[in-house]
Amino acid sequence: MKEIKADFSKPNGKPICPLHGVNSGPMTKVFTYDARPLFLEAGFPYARLHDVEYPYGSGEFVDIPCIFRNFDADENDPKNYNFALTDEYIRRIVEVKCEPLFRLGISIEHAPVKRYVFPPKDFAKWARICEHIIRHYNEGWANGFLWNIRYWEIWNESDGSGCKMWGGTPEEFYELYAVAARHLKRCFPELKIGGCGFTRAKNEFIEGFFRYISSRNEPVPLDFYSWHIYSDQIEKYLRFAAEARGLLQTYGYPEAESIMDEWNYMESWDHQAESYRIMKNHVGAAHAAAVLCAMQSRTDVGMANYFEADVVKEFCGIFDVKDMAISRACATLKPTKAFYSFKAFNQLYRLGKAVDVRGAENGIYACAATGEAGHGLLLANYGAGDADITLQLSGWEAGNVEIRLTDETHTFERFLALKAGKRFAVTIPVRDRSVLYIGSVADGT
Repeated sequence: MKEIKADFSKPNGKPICPLHGVNSGPMTKVFTYDARPLFLEAGFPYARLHDVEYPYGSGEFVDIPCIFRNFDADENDPKNYNFALTDEYIRRIVEVKCEPLFRLGISIEHAPVKRYVFPPKDFAKWARICEHIIRHYNEGWANGFLWNIRYWEIWNESDGSGCKMWGGTPEEFYELYAVAARHLKRCFPELKIGGCGFTRAKNEFIEGFFRYISSRNEPVPLDFYSWHIYSDQIEKYLRFAAEARGLLQTYGYPEAESIMDEWNYMESWDHQAESYRIMKNHVGAAHAAAVLCAMQSRTDVGMANYFEADVVKEFCGIFDVKDMAISRACATLKPTKAFYSFKAFNQLYRLGKAVDVRGAENGIYACAATGEAGHGLLLANYGAGDADITLQLSGWEAGNVEIRLTDETHTFERFLALKAGKRFAVTIPVRDRSVLYIGSVADGT
């Protein structure tokens, strides 16, 4: 018997963070797969723009060489920019009340012949190109928009192996970041300028980066530090989060946000196919819920972006293709079991005020929230074995309560409904690798 306790009359003073973001927007495969209704249903708060439309149409979207195709051209002339398809891609994100996190750089290059991974031949000009891209989307430059995109990430996984993302030396990358970050922060002091989407939270390359930017005479801005993790082990997520914060404290960036902007289930990079299948089932759902709960309740990670929302990529564990009928303008998508872990977390995000949960340990992960619309608690059994779990909840406004279950045979189904007073207890048999959501519901629903 395991006991989980929470007092909803005592919020802990922290917000529920936007951890249920994704990579990629709602219309993918060159606007033929439409996930806009599902983006709205899940309330994804952020969509990171990296590897956009890869491999379909990747020569047209987001990347610096796609938007500014001739590096020798005049960067001040709007005619030298190719914004059209990126505009339409971002428009679909904004339409579903999702905010882009714009990665300034390039997509991954798996092919043996590399095209764009090498250092720009003029770092200052590259920074000015980025400046004009920001002005296009935030200030209306070049028939642009006033979208107030706040987060601008410089590059992605320059510390990776195999020259897939960076073909220069570590020192060249450090200098590119320093030149670009200084320039962009001078131009846009109100925006979040950071990076660099590293492959993990800490390694030799990353420590060299922090030593470099922290030792310059002119401070190098770093409003956020972004890093990635693919693992089936929740403790590894917690360790990476602690390492990220440790670097920021050590090198003089204590106010910088820690952003985990690529993450997903992965047992082994040597045997990926099985992990791709698991991402979509009840194990993937429990893993996603456990990660969201652990990051919210046990770390200071301020934002996270699941990789991936683009259904053509193997890493998309939240959607399947529902309808490929030729008569339809777009193929529609359907949610997987893992999708509902994000939808449940969004319920907490909308409530807003975090509540401490006691007893979530040894394979049980939980987080809770309260707000004007009621209360909610998300719980994942990810490795605790089959167990009877007693929920002891207090400070709950009297009213209707529903408990929804996702496991091998249920998909976010209403498992139990009851009337609750200000304090109530209920014992539920919870199988290993399953998810519970306990929440207030309005009368009559």
